[in-house]
Amino acid sequence: MGDHRGHIAVLQDDGHLTGAAVAALHAVSGVDTALLRAAKVRPSSANWLHAPWYPYRRGGALTIGRTIWFTGIWFSKHGLGDGSPSSTLRWLLHLAHEVGHLAQAERFGPSLWGKTRYVAAFAWQYATRALLRRRPIHDGSPLEREADAGRRVLRAVVGDQQERHPLVAAVHGHAAPVVERWCVQHRQYLAEIAGRVQAGNLA
Repeated sequence: MGDHRGHIAVLQDDGHLTGAAVAALHAVSGVDTALLRAAKVRPSSANWLHAPWYPYRRGGALTIGRTIWFTGIWFSKHGLGDGSPSSTLRWLLHLAHEVGHLAQAERFGPSLWGKTRYVAAFAWQYATRALLRRRPIHDGSPLEREADAGRRVLRAVVGDQQERHPLVAAVHGHAAPVVERWCVQHRQYLAEIAGRVQAGNLA
């Protein structure tokens, strides 16, 4: 599987995020734009462990350092990467979560030791919740909940409009200036939603 992703609106051919996707994800997640531009999205088949190991139909992703590994269904023209506006929305929602992990990975550091500590922190939280029978084991862990703030903001923003929302439509059309303009015009609105998410008043 090559690295050319022209049918996926949020990705450049080399796996970096498009300018429109960077602007939208920064607005909903607060992750630094320089970090978003540096991040690269790759298929799980391109790493020697083929991680993450989610079932094909379910799909999923794993962030290590500045690389986000997505399972194969996300890149398939017959799966979640079919090039449609709804596919763009699905990608944005999942990326809004995964880019939260980019910021966490930066806190642990880019060295091998930092990446090891990063993975160990997640494993410890999952294992602790499993042993204490706290559900959900994965999504309920503190690091996962922290990373999910951006996705919750984006869900609230698009609401019932879904892929018809102007922000999603602009990302789908690679219209970075339109995305940036929308984000500036709605800065206060976005801040209010982010505050509600942080306070736990928005699922």
